Amino acid sequence: MLKMLATQITGLFRGIHEKEEFQIEDVARSLSQAIVGDGAIYVKGFGEMEAIESEVRSGPEPLPKQYVYEPSVQLSHLDRVIVASRFADDEAALSFIQKVQNEGAEVILIAAATKEDNPAKDQADFFIDTKANGPLLPFEMERVGFPSTIAMLYVHHALFVTVKEITDEYDID
Repeated sequence: MLKMLATQITGLFRGIHEKEEFQIEDVARSLSQAIVGDGAIYVKGFGEMEAIESEVRSGPEPLPKQYVYEPSVQLSHLDRVIVASRFADDEAALSFIQKVQNEGAEVILIAAATKEDNPAKDQADFFIDTKANGPLLPFEMERVGFPSTIAMLYVHHALFVTVKEITDEYDID
């Protein structure tokens, strides 16, 4: 079972890489502009995707000028906000995206697209699809192993290394 899980997770990462590579590069350029300029990068997670906040707050490699979003923050057009939710039709994420955009910040949504309408995906300035639409493994009469957080953190780390590559050209720490 463990080998099947490893195979499925590897396939998920490969799918993100193959289908979202250009979007990840576009987002990394936008994040880099905030870093080299006068902007900041904020993160906000919904549900289990609050893991992105822990990664930024306590992880070993936050991006420069990257913070967990707090309601007291005054955003501007120079700022970027990364929003993470399980699915792109998350109502709380959509409401938050609209609020943040009304303050002028650019929004990056990391979530899985659903087969139905994806209003949060359509509202965000950038959308990266985690491809994590459900459990990966058959187990007796059900499926198990829903890797939503793992997929989101993979995207977050992909953004980190791509931004690092871009900002190293500017000698930014």
